[in-house]
Amino acid sequence: MVQMGAVAQGDQTPFRSWIQRAEELGDRGSFEIGIPMRDGIELAADVYLPPGDHDREVPAIVQVTPYGKDSPSLVSDEALLYQAHGYAFVAVDVRGRGKSEGEWLAFVNDARDTHDVIEWTAAQPWCNGKVGTTGLSYMGWVQWAGASERPPHLRAMVSTSAAGRWQQEIPYTNGVFQLYFGWWAYSTRRRILDFYGLEHADWEQILRTLPFGAIGEIINATGPNWETLCRHDTLDDYWQALRYDDRYDQFDVPCLHVTGWYDLEDLLGAFHHYEHMRAASPARDSQYLLVGPWSHVKSRHPDAECGGIEFGQAAAHDMNAEHLRWFDHWLKGIDTGLDAVDRVRVFEPGRNGWRGASAWPLSDTVRSLYLGPASLRAEPDAAEGSDEYRYDPRDPVLTGLDVRKYPYEDVPLEQTDNEARADVLCYTSEPLTAELTISGWPTLELYASSDGDDTDWHVKLTDVAPDGRSVRVTQGCLRAACRESLADPKPLVPGEVYRFDVELWPTHHVFLPGHSVRVTVTSSDFPWFARSLNRFGAVREQAEPRVAVNVVWHGGARSSRVLLPVDSGGSTGVHPG
Repeated sequence: MVQMGAVAQGDQTPFRSWIQRAEELGDRGSFEIGIPMRDGIELAADVYLPPGDHDREVPAIVQVTPYGKDSPSLVSDEALLYQAHGYAFVAVDVRGRGKSEGEWLAFVNDARDTHDVIEWTAAQPWCNGKVGTTGLSYMGWVQWAGASERPPHLRAMVSTSAAGRWQQEIPYTNGVFQLYFGWWAYSTRRRILDFYGLEHADWEQILRTLPFGAIGEIINATGPNWETLCRHDTLDDYWQALRYDDRYDQFDVPCLHVTGWYDLEDLLGAFHHYEHMRAASPARDSQYLLVGPWSHVKSRHPDAECGGIEFGQAAAHDMNAEHLRWFDHWLKGIDTGLDAVDRVRVFEPGRNGWRGASAWPLSDTVRSLYLGPASLRAEPDAAEGSDEYRYDPRDPVLTGLDVRKYPYEDVPLEQTDNEARADVLCYTSEPLTAELTISGWPTLELYASSDGDDTDWHVKLTDVAPDGRSVRVTQGCLRAACRESLADPKPLVPGEVYRFDVELWPTHHVFLPGHSVRVTVTSSDFPWFARSLNRFGAVREQAEPRVAVNVVWHGGARSSRVLLPVDSGGSTGVHPG
């Protein structure tokens, strides 16, 4: 790229001179430039211009990233896609990352900075004033942050697995720390993304560090992000300021929301944004939802397999074509057929086909299945019973990820081996005689106790095939101390029975005849999640594990049950396009 000086918003520097300077250095149509922020900080950007007549004004796509504006798989490949289809593309390093000035403070400056990038882009002589945004994960989050500032030239978004449901999603999921952020903080500890160090570090040992807050000493970051993520372990003012729960009525922008059923990082954030926009936004009718059988990165680059399960070629959706259809409609005014596309398109694992609908969720009723001795049943037992297990943090239930390669969030979906452990309680229905389609947010009403003052609950809903293979459908977790409030954890009274409402993640799944529904309960999912040491207090500071005896109650007045959002109408297969 050609290094160029900053051009202030509204500067009338002749556009032709920019192109001539790029051409003189043999780099026609793309150049590097600094974008000034309102406080004088300059962000580094790569600008890609479409081939042909460079005097014409075109719509622009913006992507703001902490992972390097020239990253091939995350940014520049996408830039070339849009460039080839008649768009300008502006790739920007977030403040303090890559070549951008300032201090890297994750999430904090993204709203104002992204707004300023959008408006700077709209003011350039090569832009016709229509700007869209796109990006996965953090690059999804910055779109919502920028939209919260209501930039007048933002016309459309494609938000893929965007973060934003802080403390119910990341970095703590309902009180349980996502240890994934050790890997994330390590990779972003310097200005340039470090995959070499990631691949050669001993992550098997690093992630077992206690207290887990001490991982920061190993990371040796230049900024405060790891400590900030660990220290803010409740839904406090820091995270509340980054949530827009009561502001979506101000977000007047069409959005294509994309995510995957098996995204461990940001599935919750994606649905959070979509559901709030549908409920409150003036642009509620231009919110589209597309969800496939994908993990985090595969939500942008789908294929037919995820987590060791083959879903068929229908799962390998053409996401580039999806994005182009969206932006061609909103930024170019082309009739791309978008008006005829279902507002909601979900892949149905189990049937392995696509389903279209006008709204999410597709459920129209709720069905309760009650926990009993090793069983799920339609009615609770009259007599009270219980099951107990010993949870030893030194021997946790394993997620099954390979920390030596990326993307390591594409973890095994099959749970059969874990369910054979003595510290995993399994509750299984009789084989179904007809299809059961669930669509929405399941919940486990769990009556349970522990012999200590804190522990974690990890719950999975699985599909058990006739051959006994058990495959994860969805999951959820809850720190016991956060049972009443994420802002104000309270210790357990040892031995006292509480009701814990464990939120399971949104899902759409078809259980076929002959298959069974299973709910499992345990207290760890390591190393995706940090281990509870079964002690109340700041978990990031704890270093002494204790073994907990945890008890699940069922029947009588303590009838634990899973509430399943059920689509009683069944399914009709459609093509996702």
